[in-house]
Amino acid sequence: MAGSQTHKRMHPLSGRSRTGGEAPHAYRYQGPPKPDPAAARTREVLALLAQQRRMLALRSSRVRDLANELHERVAQAVCDGAKAAAVAKASGMLATAVRSVALAREELYPSGQGRAEQLRLIAELAADLAAAADARGALEQKRTEVLAMARKSRLLDDYQLAAASGLKSDEIRKMTRGVGLRVA
Repeated sequence: MAGSQTHKRMHPLSGRSRTGGEAPHAYRYQGPPKPDPAAARTREVLALLAQQRRMLALRSSRVRDLANELHERVAQAVCDGAKAAAVAKASGMLATAVRSVALAREELYPSGQGRAEQLRLIAELAADLAAAADARGALEQKRTEVLAMARKSRLLDDYQLAAASGLKSDEIRKMTRGVGLRVA
């Protein structure tokens, strides 16, 4: 008897529900869900920050390597008898810094290279180091702009940006303060 009462409340062919409204007759295909533009933009910003983080690590490593090599050459040139003022002029360092670098590397032996050749190599290394530092600085500036844009548009909070960029959240706040307001 319980089954017959169910039949009376909702007839399978009538299309009416027990509340009196129309019951859906069939499944209607609605297609794939529309992508959320904010989620797509968030993924794009996260990918860009991850890429910049890797590039900054590579460029920072290159700058460190060039700086170490420059300091080795400077110390070797001073050990070989080159004047600190000439080495400072070729390297772009202060004469006191040249002396400090030379004193820090005590166990060097004369290389037998000419002073002019050493100064030329030091000048080339100093130019390479400056170019690498400029490239890293430009990438850091671009990262700051991306972080400022993401904070301004509220795509990600400071902690998500910190995780993606490798910086601390308070550093991000300090770096991006007023960046969107500047006119370049």
